[in-house]
Amino acid sequence: MILQRSIIRSSVILSVVMILACLAGPFCAAQYDDEEFFFSYERFYDRATVMQAPPQDGMLQKDVSRFLDEFSRSIYAISGGDMEPAEAHLNRARAIWPEYFGTDFLLARINEDAGNFQLASRYYKSYLNKLRSFWLRENRISDKLIRSLMPYGVEKYEAARDLVGKRLKSYGIELDRVRPVYTVPPMVKALVLFFAAAAVSVLLVYVVLPYVRKRIRIAGAPEGYWVCPKCGTENTMLQKECGTCRTPQKGPKS
Repeated sequence: MILQRSIIRSSVILSVVMILACLAGPFCAAQYDDEEFFFSYERFYDRATVMQAPPQDGMLQKDVSRFLDEFSRSIYAISGGDMEPAEAHLNRARAIWPEYFGTDFLLARINEDAGNFQLASRYYKSYLNKLRSFWLRENRISDKLIRSLMPYGVEKYEAARDLVGKRLKSYGIELDRVRPVYTVPPMVKALVLFFAAAAVSVLLVYVVLPYVRKRIRIAGAPEGYWVCPKCGTENTMLQKECGTCRTPQKGPKS
């Protein structure tokens, strides 16, 4: 009797697993041959509901949580037909986690539906580049996070490239000639801003301020004196050239 119950329980579990596998089949890498399903927004709906931040501490967990919040909001907006806020959420999610290719795909679809085929093609190219990097395991940290956040699997690069290439060709766009949408990492942006601020500060301290001070000094020379515009030396009006650098005195403008 116990053995029979065990066999029945095992059969039930196996049946459930098989049913789940069949339901998840369209999301797995080997099942992305259906063009209509591949380009549908719906294939991301279930992903957004099962995505959860990995149990890690520190800044990484905060960034992933922020990404998931923005991505989930974008899916909610898409499901309601609100594409403008969806695009804004996706751009913020993309800035938080540039390596995730799903945001680029959805941005491509939104722009495609809006008739912006050139911009859509660039997002499609970014999507494919990031998908290829994922399968080449070029970013070990992001690869693990993507796998943990996508329990239904990741589409194969070759199949995705064939479908996207065919799609773009219908708009008269060759995939190989498309430039991707590049993302500047936040750290790079911070460094650029830092060096730009430093350059402006140096320019002010060593160029602008000395020039302004010299002009003020020339304009405010004591009575009976003139200030050399080259070296800043005060000379009497009787001196026709600077006593220090021999720069000629400029007469008053007539």
